Amino acid sequence: MERPSIAADAFDRPGVRVRTLANLRWIAIVGQFVTLVVVGLYLGYALRWPSLLAAVAASAILNIGLVTLYGRNDRLQGRDLVLHLGFDLVQAGVLLFLTGGLANPFAILLIVPVTIAATLLPARAMIVLGLLAVAVIAVQWFWALPLPWAHGTPPVFPQIYQVGVAVSLALAVGFLAIYLYIVSADARDRARALVATEAALTREAKMSALGSLAAAAAHELGGPLGTITLIAHSLAEQLGDDPDFGEDIRLLEAEARRSRNILVRIAKRAEAEDPFALLGLDVLLHEVAHSVAPARVPVTVVAPSPQPQVRRSPELLHGLSNLVSNAVRHAASNVELRATSTAGEISVAIRDDGAGFDPQLLPHLGEPDLGPSHSRAGGTGLGIFIATTLLERTGGRLAFRNRRDGGAEVELRWPRPHIEARE
Repeated sequence: MERPSIAADAFDRPGVRVRTLANLRWIAIVGQFVTLVVVGLYLGYALRWPSLLAAVAASAILNIGLVTLYGRNDRLQGRDLVLHLGFDLVQAGVLLFLTGGLANPFAILLIVPVTIAATLLPARAMIVLGLLAVAVIAVQWFWALPLPWAHGTPPVFPQIYQVGVAVSLALAVGFLAIYLYIVSADARDRARALVATEAALTREAKMSALGSLAAAAAHELGGPLGTITLIAHSLAEQLGDDPDFGEDIRLLEAEARRSRNILVRIAKRAEAEDPFALLGLDVLLHEVAHSVAPARVPVTVVAPSPQPQVRRSPELLHGLSNLVSNAVRHAASNVELRATSTAGEISVAIRDDGAGFDPQLLPHLGEPDLGPSHSRAGGTGLGIFIATTLLERTGGRLAFRNRRDGGAEVELRWPRPHIEARE
């Protein structure tokens, strides 16, 4: 019971602005240079200055080229961003290689480019940078130069400790990359689904506003048209039998009367579609049932009178219509809307006699993106997410289940004060 997903181009891995990447790299360059000055000059550690300054300078030159060749608002995506993050990873590896490798406390910074990639790049690119980070860690473990030391020979760490540092860094790279990738993907799915929800709600609001505008237009035009009708009637009485103008005058009177009747019908229809009108829950359910007509299967409403008055809001109408449309699509022969109410609660059950929900899918209904592999129909669950979001705005809570006698059921429950409208 899902609807197809909307286009996701605007929410794909977005890359990063050139200005943002350049600023981050300048921060890294300044940090590296200050660290070298403090450690080498202030603390007196022996450093390989030519090689270290060359590595820092290479990063600065690349950054100057970046801001020169690209506009400030250009974005780096795909392969270009992979190459830049890969350079940052290798450059950090070179600095560590020259200053003790994994024995250097700054080795933890190797995880930074990979974590950035996890939030900005597709999975394949993230994996490439992750493997590159593991390769840099391996080089540090086996071949890095000794840790610089101020006096005497630098300490020699046990082999088991070096193995532990290497494994911990590799695990940190993998764990943080996967964690950030999943979290950012979930955030993008939710943002995409919420945009679809807002679009649906805006569409409903515009339709309601159009009805109100039609009612106002009918009211404003009623006066002038009434005057035209009165004059046309007077002319018809006086000149209706005139051989030259009689036929035109009778036609004018008939068209004026017809226009007035059209305005009356528009005003009545707009008033009936007023989103702020108070309706009985049974009336609203009948409107929802008719909104999916012509339906593939009949939609019946079971709502014993009297039912409480509810406010005809766009959220309520669109959310219920979405669920009923999904039920109609999967039903075998019938869809039923059943309303019940107690002193403290109002509920609506939407039941169909189809195959029911996929048991593996059932616990995840209401999530923004289930993925095509989770649905027999190839949907992504976006329709149910939209309906859930809209109905929860009205104070309702949804429960999805399979019926014992076959078919699916969606039950909505509201605390009575949240949905009941009083005059």
